[in-house]
Amino acid sequence: MTEVVTLKYWYDFDGELEIVEKQVLVIAPTTVVTANGECVSIEVIEKTDENGIVTDWQTITNVILPEEIVAEIDFESLKDLSVAEMFRRLAAIKKA
Repeated sequence: MTEVVTLKYWYDFDGELEIVEKQVLVIAPTTVVTANGECVSIEVIEKTDENGIVTDWQTITNVILPEEIVAEIDFESLKDLSVAEMFRRLAAIKKA
């Protein structure tokens, strides 16, 4: 079953480490969907530190959408959909 949670990620911005919080839709034990900027992404979490902060991840795919659409994505409304159906709906938004 999918769930919506907030994860913390370590980002390196030109040598400056910063923790960024992201709301994510967990679709498998180490796989999440994120929405940030103009991307909706599927990411595989490969490593977390002792505090549960994500330190290493791989982006599997991105769907590029206008930033105003990405900002309005409600993971709670998507969590009961299959991944295929969720991305079909996002692709339909992109075409509109």
